[in-house]
Amino acid sequence: MSLMEIIGVLAAILGLLVLVGRVVYPIWIGTKTIVEWLEKFRRDWEGEDAEPGRDRVPGVMERLNKLDGELSHNGGSSLKDAVERIEKHLGTR
Repeated sequence: MSLMEIIGVLAAILGLLVLVGRVVYPIWIGTKTIVEWLEKFRRDWEGEDAEPGRDRVPGVMERLNKLDGELSHNGGSSLKDAVERIEKHLGTR
């Protein structure tokens, strides 16, 4: 192998390293960031089961259903029912 061939191989290796450093690595980091964000979103949407040292975290739909229950009549224990009782007691209605 001649000196020119060795220099050519080293130049090709150096070019490949520059390509990886300047092109592939930033794409990899961007993709990794997006995947991590999507995973956090999925965990928040679906909720998480209880684990040792951590309580169960309800998902988005379960939380919305709970809020919906507080904003509608349910026989006396919802926030809406409590506000109506207070208004009737104060005579503002």
